[in-house]
Amino acid sequence: MQNQILKDRKLETCTNPISLQDIRTLKELYRLKSETRDLREPLVRNIMKRRVVGQQCIESLKNALYSLETIHIDDYTGQRVLSLDGKKQIEVDLTYEIRELRKDIYYLEYGEDHFINYLGKFIPNFRSHLNEGIAMLRGKRFNAFITDRDGTTNNYCGRYRSSIQPIYNAVFLSRFAKNCCNFPIFITSAPLRDFGILNVSINPEDIFYYAGSKGREFISPDGAFHTYPIDEEKQQRIQLLNDRLRLLLENPNFEKFNFIGSALQLKFGQTTVARQDITHSINADESSAFLEKVKGIVREIDPEKRIFRIEDTGLDIEIILTIDTDGHDSLKDFDKGDGLEFICRSLGIKTPEGPNLVCGDTSSDIPMLEKAMEICGDVWAIFVTKDKKLEKRVKSICPQSMIVPSPDILLTMLGLLSL
Repeated sequence: MQNQILKDRKLETCTNPISLQDIRTLKELYRLKSETRDLREPLVRNIMKRRVVGQQCIESLKNALYSLETIHIDDYTGQRVLSLDGKKQIEVDLTYEIRELRKDIYYLEYGEDHFINYLGKFIPNFRSHLNEGIAMLRGKRFNAFITDRDGTTNNYCGRYRSSIQPIYNAVFLSRFAKNCCNFPIFITSAPLRDFGILNVSINPEDIFYYAGSKGREFISPDGAFHTYPIDEEKQQRIQLLNDRLRLLLENPNFEKFNFIGSALQLKFGQTTVARQDITHSINADESSAFLEKVKGIVREIDPEKRIFRIEDTGLDIEIILTIDTDGHDSLKDFDKGDGLEFICRSLGIKTPEGPNLVCGDTSSDIPMLEKAMEICGDVWAIFVTKDKKLEKRVKSICPQSMIVPSPDILLTMLGLLSL
C-alpha cells in the first residue's frame, strides 16, 4: 500500500523529451507525431492529478512545433513537401498538427481560463454557443455519453496516423467523462488499433470505452475486449488476408502505401488499404499495379468469391466480408446504431435510465442517434456541423438537441460542465 501511495504521488516529469528535428520524409513525420503522443499522454495524467507540468515538457512541444514549421515549402505551390520513398515527393497539409501543438503550448503556459479566451478569438459566436450548451446540460449526470471522434470531439486531420489527440482535448473530455458520466463511449468508424483510435488517443486508460469499426469491436476501461460475432471461417479468412497484406506492405516496393491516406486499416469485418491519396502522390500505373496485387491476394484466399467483396474508390481498396441474409450471401450495412445496441447489450447498460448524451458530426452518426432514441431514455444530442440539412434531421430525431460549428466549442462546453 505504501509503495502504491508513493507511486501515485510521484511527479512524472518529461521522460520522453523531444529534440529539434529535420523532418524530410513522411516516415520521420509519423515518428515525430508518435513522440508527441508519448510525451502528451503522461502530461494528461499529471494534469488530471493536479501535478505541475515541467518546463522541459513545454520546450519539447515547442521543439516538435518548430520541427513541423520548418519542413520544406515548395516555392511554386506554397505547400510543405516531404519525401515518400527517397524519390517521390508528396505535398502535406500540416494545419492540424501545427495548430493543435500551438493550442497545447498555450494551454500549458497560460492555464485553462486564458486558453478558453484564446479559443474564443478564433471561433465566431464562441461564447454564445458555450453559454447555451452549458445552460442546456448544467447539473446533469449522464448514464451514457456516446460520441464519435473525428470532427466531433477532435478536429479533422488529413492523415489519421497524424491525428494525435491534443492535451487540452484529453483533459476536457476525460474530466467530463469521469465526473459526469457512468458509461463514456467512443464509437468510431476507424479501427480500434493497428492503426486505430487507441493509437491516437491520450485519455487516461481507465475512463473510456473505445469502440472501433462502427462498434463491431470495443474495449472496456478494464481492458476487456468484445467483438460482434463473425462466422469462424470468415474470421480465419480475413485474418489470413490481413497477414498477407501486412507482409505485402513490408516489401520495399510497396512500403510507401503504409504512409499515404488511410494506409492499412484493419477494421472488424472489413479491411481498408490505400492505393492513392487526394494529392495523387503515387504514379497512376504504380497505383493500378498495387490494386491488381491486392486483388490477386483476395482471389487466392477466396477463389469462389463467396467470402469477400472488393470496392475500389480510386483512393482506397475496401475488402468487405459478406453477410448471410435470408439464406443468401449479401452485404448488410452494419452501422453505428447496430454497434451501439451491441455495446449496450454486452455491457448490460440499463438504457431506459437517463439522461443520455449523443454527439456526432455527420450523417453516419445519425443511426447512432436513432438507436439511442429507440432504446435509451431522456436522450440529449449535440452535433458539430454547418450542414443545415443535417441540423434539421438531428433536431427532427431528437428535440433535446443543439448544433455547434466547431469541435472546440463542444470540448470546452464539456470541460466546463465537469468543474
